[in-house]
Amino acid sequence: MGTTRSDYEYDDVPDLPSYTESEAAATQPTDDDERPVSRQARLAEEQPMLHPGNTQGWRVYAGNQPRRYNGTTIRMDDRLKYAENLYAYITDYLQTVPPKPAVRIEGWHNITVERHNKKERERVVDFDITLSLQSYLPIATPGAEHGGWQPRVVTNNDRVHRGSWRRTVVEQDHQFSDEPERDLMQWCDDFCDSKAKLTIFRVTRDVPGLDKDLLRMRLQALIRSTNYRGHIDVSFPIADKNVDVYSPHPINKWRISWVRFLFYVTMLWIITWPILFFTTKRWEVYKVSWCFSWQQDDGIGGVKKRYATISEQSWYEKHANLIINLALDSYQGDASGLPIDAYHDGSVQREPNASTSASETARGDTLYAVQRGAVRDVGDWGADS
Repeated sequence: MGTTRSDYEYDDVPDLPSYTESEAAATQPTDDDERPVSRQARLAEEQPMLHPGNTQGWRVYAGNQPRRYNGTTIRMDDRLKYAENLYAYITDYLQTVPPKPAVRIEGWHNITVERHNKKERERVVDFDITLSLQSYLPIATPGAEHGGWQPRVVTNNDRVHRGSWRRTVVEQDHQFSDEPERDLMQWCDDFCDSKAKLTIFRVTRDVPGLDKDLLRMRLQALIRSTNYRGHIDVSFPIADKNVDVYSPHPINKWRISWVRFLFYVTMLWIITWPILFFTTKRWEVYKVSWCFSWQQDDGIGGVKKRYATISEQSWYEKHANLIINLALDSYQGDASGLPIDAYHDGSVQREPNASTSASETARGDTLYAVQRGAVRDVGDWGADS
């Protein structure tokens, strides 16, 4: 019965947010010196995302409790089966509230343990640091699209889901069609007028323009500078990248409830999954890009790279001291809320995780000697054993 790899929640839907009511937030005071408090951020806080599912995402910790930030979330409400409401929900909310991109830096090593007279390899996480990039995205300005914020309806030549179980292009006599392009309202009408019982309308919100290779190289070198000998993964997950609007049909409700576990346990999913795959009609016709950077005409016949708020190198230099200290502290969790200079004067004392060993705690104590960017040699650590 399920079409995703984990749970979804299903709650009552709040009133559809109003663009007019949120417009004034753009003129509010600033959180810091970099950018104003965007109306999207305030709107996101006032109108929580509907149905925050537990699909493929990245895990962080609140204390010792894991949370998931999901790559795909679900919306389901009777009001969204009407084209006008769906259109308003997309344009007033989904295309103005940005997704949640992040940098995740994970380090681990393998150890050999003996269980039941048998040696096994076990993975030990040394640190798992997540830092949000959402505040560095451009501000959405409906009615005044710009290079950093780019809403886009698919064209006839794009191979996407258009109300079918498979991706297609609009063709005519084996050539690309000159049929007029549809706008978002027409696609909403098409979705809501569909005779199919099981339908999904997806809005994709991406974050292009981020030089991941540069950041990965800088961050790996930074961690290695502490004499870390373990394995390092640097990834760039995007929470709420895809938002799926499900038709409020009982079978769709079962797909996101505990009922699907019955099909997992009884292995009936082997039969139901192909049926659901071919009977579910999908629309994937609207995309919104929040560009970390983009190319812009320089006015003299060339192009220049423009950043929404900050370059990758500037972001790295700003966060390097915090990251290196968190790694030494065996930090696991979302560090987005920590002040950039949290460790400069040793004022932030974080309780270690329950799983933190005595040796890790001792090493964590050394981080308070790492003041104002001066790195102290703590010896080799994190190697496989």
